[in-house]
Order: sequence, then structure tokens, then C-alpha cells
Amino acid sequence: MNIAFLTSGHSPFDDRIYYHLGKTLEANGHNVLIISSKTELREESGNIPVNCFNGETLSKREKLIAFSERLEAFNPERAICSEPLPLIASKQYRRKKRKELLIIYDITEWYPSARFLKEYHPAARWFGFLKLLFFNIYASLSADAFIFGERYKSKPYRFLFPFTPGRFITYFPDLKYISYKDHLLPGEKLRLSYSGEISIEKGFGNFIKVVSALSDRFSDLEIEVRMVAWYSTESDRKDCESLIRDGNKNIRFQFPGRQIFTEYTSKINETDIFLDLRKITFENNYSLPIKLFYYAALGRPVIFSDLKAIRNDFEIEKFGFLVNPEHTEEIVNLISGYLKNRTLYEEHCINARKLAEEKYNWGKVAPEFLNFIESV
Repeated sequence: MNIAFLTSGHSPFDDRIYYHLGKTLEANGHNVLIISSKTELREESGNIPVNCFNGETLSKREKLIAFSERLEAFNPERAICSEPLPLIASKQYRRKKRKELLIIYDITEWYPSARFLKEYHPAARWFGFLKLLFFNIYASLSADAFIFGERYKSKPYRFLFPFTPGRFITYFPDLKYISYKDHLLPGEKLRLSYSGEISIEKGFGNFIKVVSALSDRFSDLEIEVRMVAWYSTESDRKDCESLIRDGNKNIRFQFPGRQIFTEYTSKINETDIFLDLRKITFENNYSLPIKLFYYAALGRPVIFSDLKAIRNDFEIEKFGFLVNPEHTEEIVNLISGYLKNRTLYEEHCINARKLAEEKYNWGKVAPEFLNFIESV
């Protein structure tokens, strides 16, 4: 079966699209093509070819034509779309060619998300929200089936399209991509990391407050912070670089920067405790962070913002804590507890890896995904 992935928001080598969904289909005998409008790239050397274009300067109509042309050359029987625009492109291709094409919407983001609304003047954001919302609903009418990455994000679609088949296929990692090794907490230093977008909203300000407070409390402790991260805007760069410059003398920063998926976990593997202290906004509160599953697979304790999506769907109490991200002193006390109680630390490391091996890994959901795509 020919199966095309279409995305206007992700790179062709996105971990979910390429390394999990795509690899599973390819390993089971299907012909897979990935079409992305994020970069100009055509690559046919691997088992999964990519045929992409740079849509940055293209109009919506021109993007639709570019997607449609690539679909026509591949002649797929399934189209798995990550955003509304590829849904419309797939529908137009199907109508034009009068062929049987099943269109599947893989929903992993809120749409419209807060980052889309930043493009609008504050006074016009309600207009922008409604415009994008209705566009998404219109595009979703094209879908013959839904894949949901998580429970909360499924609710609007299950309400609006109760008769459209859907399946939950979450973000568990394939453990073959995780360079796991047994871990003990070193006594002379504490290794932390920050990964993802560097911004105040994503929790960098809260993260730095905790690191600075740790430095003040444990003046003899060397604190190493690895920044496997990037700035999304120039404003974020200015706000966050000043916080880094103000760091204390026993804090040492490393900046490996943004990494390709296959290098990501090796760059964060030398981390003793994972922190994610993002703001508790509506969108964050009802979104399940993908990083959490990778941290569990690496076998490390975690301290996360107390998000409903985590609290209700994840056994984090077995290997970490949920906190108010603004309560710096409480978070420092929890880290101090790990430093003083090595037994608790080792127990949480073991529990994290055990949960990844027994529950939170791609091997548990891959057969269900494959069956859904083949039989829907």
C-alpha cells in the first residue's frame, strides 16, 4: 500500500512522523513517502523517501498545488495529515483524480495554538482565533479517520465528528533510539539540562530561578546546565540571555543547541534530574509533553509543572514530582531531597525505566497503529 504523510508544520524527519509512524509502516511492507512544506529537500536514498518544498514564501493556493503535485506522482491509497492545510490538499487531489484515497488526520496539537495567534494584533486575536478555528473544522470534514496523540486534544473532534472512526496513538518512544544506562547520582556535581524552545512561557525563567537558588544553597556544588535548546524569537533571546549572564559562579552552561532526533537523547543522557517548569496556561495544562516519555526511558527522576494532562494520565509519582513552577523554594527542596537521599533517587531511576519498558514505549502501540491504518 502507498501511504503518504503530509505536514505543513513539521520537518520531514520529525520523530513521530518519520521515526515512529513512518518506520512502522515501512517495516511492514508499505511504501511510504513524506511530504513537508518546511524545507526544500528531495531524498530517495533511504527506505522512506522524502519529497519536500519550502512553503515559506508561497500562498496557501500555491502550497495546495505543491502538495497535490507530489501526491499525484506518488499515487497513494492513504494520506496521513498533520495539519488542516494538507487535509484540504488531499481532498482536492482525491476529487480531481476521482480515486479512492483515505484521508487520516493525525492530531497532536491544539489548533489554533497560541503561537499562531501571536501573529495577530492583540485587539484582533479573537477574530484570528475564530478564523483559524473554523478553517480547522472545515478541513476536518475531509478526514475519513482521526489519530489522537492524547486524550484532551481528542475531545473537540469526538464531539464534532462522533461518527468518524478514531484511535489513540500516543507519543511513546521506540526504546531502540534511547541510549539507556544505569545511573548513579555523582556527589561532586549536579547535571541538569534544558531542552526545547528557550522562552519564558516554556519555563526558562522558572528553570533559571531554581538553578540560581540551588547555587546559593549549595555553594560547593558544581552545577552543569546543558542547553539542548534554541530561541524561537529574538525577543526570547534578549529576555533569556540576560538570565544566563546573571548566573552564579558555580553554574557552568554548555550549549550543544538544537539536535536531530537521533542525537537528542545522547545529548541529554548526562542529566541527573530532569526539570520542566513551563507556565500553567490553558494550552500547556491540557497538553501532554512528549519529553516526559523520553526522560522516563532514560531512567531519571523528573520534576514537572503540575499539568492536568500529566496528573490524570501518567504515573509520575513513581519517579518524580508535580509542582507549581513558580514555587522555587519547594522545587529546590525536592532536588535537595534527592541529593541527600540516594536511595530515593535510585528508586525513582529504576521505576522510570521500568515504566518505560513495561508501558510507555512504542512497541506497545505500534501494532494498534498498523492495524488501524490497514483496516480503517
